[in-house]
Amino acid sequence: MAYDDPQDVSMRRHGYDSVDQATARHLQVKTLLERRKDQIIDRLQDPRLTPGERERLQAAKEEVKRDIASIRVWGSEEDFDRMRRKYGRRG
Repeated sequence: MAYDDPQDVSMRRHGYDSVDQATARHLQVKTLLERRKDQIIDRLQDPRLTPGERERLQAAKEEVKRDIASIRVWGSEEDFDRMRRKYGRRG
């Protein structure tokens, strides 16, 4: 396969073709947490929120941020499973 620009990194093949199952599960959980955080941030933009609702959402956002930090570097399989159970059921 010929490339127009061999310097284009996005066109180069990576040294890997697949992601192992554990890494795929970890990415899925991280995505769940990031989506949840984004949903909360979006809801916090609503000017119609009552002070109580805003406070509850702020607390939920901080909880998600703590959970993200807890698995970011040293998350064990148990940590990832716990986060999948905690955030996987939310819509």
